Amino acid sequence: MAIYDILSEVQDAREGNTGICEFNGFLEDYLSTIETVEGKEEVYTLLSKLFEKDCNLKICVGLRLNINKDAIANQIIRYKDAFKLPKGSIVCPYVVYGKFDDVQKAIILALGDKEEYVKAKALYYVMSEPENEYEGTRNEIIADCMNEENVELMLQAVDSFFFQNSKAGIVQRNLDSKMFESYAEMYDLANQMGKEQEASLRETLAASENKEACINTFIANWFLLKKFSYVQYMMDKNNLNAVHEGNVKRQRQVAKEKSDAIGFVSFSELWKLAKEVR
Repeated sequence: MAIYDILSEVQDAREGNTGICEFNGFLEDYLSTIETVEGKEEVYTLLSKLFEKDCNLKICVGLRLNINKDAIANQIIRYKDAFKLPKGSIVCPYVVYGKFDDVQKAIILALGDKEEYVKAKALYYVMSEPENEYEGTRNEIIADCMNEENVELMLQAVDSFFFQNSKAGIVQRNLDSKMFESYAEMYDLANQMGKEQEASLRETLAASENKEACINTFIANWFLLKKFSYVQYMMDKNNLNAVHEGNVKRQRQVAKEKSDAIGFVSFSELWKLAKEVR
């Protein structure tokens, strides 16, 4: 199945306990639900720009994704704590999707700047894992961040991908080059994000009323950063051909090193810390 058909069948929270997202339906309807909600002003403004492009677009909000522990990349990453997460612990903020003639397309969006761009790409890598419900849709999805400063860049990407039928890889690489000076900058940012989370563990746990959910979020975030670092490096054909002279084994080794560079605190240590700050 193509991405529009798959997402259209996703049940949301309005349909009871079986829902795996907060909202799934027409973008126009979602905008009407958040128009007067405090704290949603920027999201409303940005998503309204997409609605102006196409009033038939649909949106899936807070889509919960699962980790396929049997996926080769996840086995190589070997972050075993991620496999202990409850189903649906990986949450995709927004997926806007539509049909354009006979073509189905979607864009993963995260509210924020460069950090959220990295997360959006990581979510794409989870969503496009083999042997899951979205298998076969990798060329129908792109990922981006959204904020008031980069709204024009986001709209250009949507125009190119949705309405001009440009290939996903071309549009995504163009976004990469506009958001970052190099892929090295991306990897450095992912590493920094992991360190910043680790540095704020005690403070975040102390402020959280739901320690279990907080710990699961920590683990999910570290997994996404590791996933991004590994898969992004493996997908870069320039690395394979120019850097590693076609040696996939060497490329995989360096990709693993980049993933391993994302530090983390173990599940058991996180719970020890949670008990200390109660």
